[in-house]
Amino acid sequence: MEYSRLRRPLSSVDIINVRFVEDEDWDFRRADTRYLTHGLHPYPARMVPQVVGRLLERYAPKGCVVLDPFCGSGTVLVEARLHGMNSVGIDINPLACLLARVKSTPISPEKVRKAWASLKATIGKEIGLLRFGQIDVDIPDFSGTNIDYWYKPTTMKELAIIRNHLKEIEDDEIRLFFDVPFSLTARNVSGTRKGEFKLFRMPEEEWKKYEPDVFGTFVKHVEDAIERMEEFYKKCDRSVFSRVFMADTRKILTDDFPREANELLLENPPKIIVTSPPYGDSKTTVAYGQFSRLSALWLDFEEGFDRRTIMAVDRLSLGGKAGWVLKLDLPTLHQTLEMIRKNDRPYKARDKEVAAFFSDLYQCLENMHKVLDSGGYCCIVIANRTVRRVQIPTHAIIAEMGVKIGFENDITIIPRNIPTKRLPWKNAPENIPGLKGKTMSKENIIIMKKP
Repeated sequence: MEYSRLRRPLSSVDIINVRFVEDEDWDFRRADTRYLTHGLHPYPARMVPQVVGRLLERYAPKGCVVLDPFCGSGTVLVEARLHGMNSVGIDINPLACLLARVKSTPISPEKVRKAWASLKATIGKEIGLLRFGQIDVDIPDFSGTNIDYWYKPTTMKELAIIRNHLKEIEDDEIRLFFDVPFSLTARNVSGTRKGEFKLFRMPEEEWKKYEPDVFGTFVKHVEDAIERMEEFYKKCDRSVFSRVFMADTRKILTDDFPREANELLLENPPKIIVTSPPYGDSKTTVAYGQFSRLSALWLDFEEGFDRRTIMAVDRLSLGGKAGWVLKLDLPTLHQTLEMIRKNDRPYKARDKEVAAFFSDLYQCLENMHKVLDSGGYCCIVIANRTVRRVQIPTHAIIAEMGVKIGFENDITIIPRNIPTKRLPWKNAPENIPGLKGKTMSKENIIIMKKP
């Protein structure tokens, strides 16, 4: 089935000087994207660090502040520190904030290894006693969740032992560091199908035989994390800062945004924004909340990991508001929504969901423009998703929005293939079995400058 496409750029885009750069390789097809702390923990749709590094080298001065308002697991923050730049990250997902903090914070290798020697011995001894039936362990209260669907009882008891010992670590830096391999362990020993970000349990026959080695898995992940942190500690700039705030970019510079974050951004206006916003609402694109849920439930002893927040991550993501953006003069968006409406009959709802997403994205772009320093650059990495067989020209819509908000009319767009991001290549656009549509195999880097 052919996909509907916009036939030509519309009036608002016509008056924008858009320069497409296609004579340079931005795919980094064979590059190692998991080097140093980038490889501490998987995360959906993670940015390619080499793309981030090149953008920082070209558009940001040493020692400046870099902002990522959708920081995810912290790729931009890690690259900022490796390039001698300060960084601020914002995300609504508590697991993302934990990963971003740990990945971008250099910790003394001696300090980590000393803590690990003691922790490993204590946890190993207690899990051994449990396995030989010499002790029993209480499973945390997970009432109101279906967590027992995802774990065997013995697995939960062994995870509870690790959790109990992590809770007792008073040094925040060390405890948060060990939280990351614990999160990865909690994912890997669950009954979820491996290699997927959404929650699907493995086939029943496989589940019946499943007996994961919890302690062995935790040891493997901790020791890998220590090696990565040692290399990061040697290579990064420890004189710059990296700050992460669990907050909503739609609320920057309001009373609903952390006061410390507002003050930091006003006193140290970023010279560059590098970010990859969600490609659409979490219900129909990347479900960051689903990916995070099991790990986050086991980390409920950390600040921000309350159950209500964990279960609401996808609902609180972009796309939860009414489509007020329809009142603005954004011709490319309006034509796109009309095409979706035509293909959506008799459902007549998907265009409203798309409009709600772009309403929220517009609000975020406005706030990003407010805090960006004069002469600074905003670099957005985004893919064009498909809804009701209409490929949404998100890059063109962002260009329209950017100029309307106050960015310069001269905009650079760099198309690139997606060789490494773990995203679905096909979907069922009308949820009809057998009808498949292309999703996202390419993305665009949009570069806008604030006058």
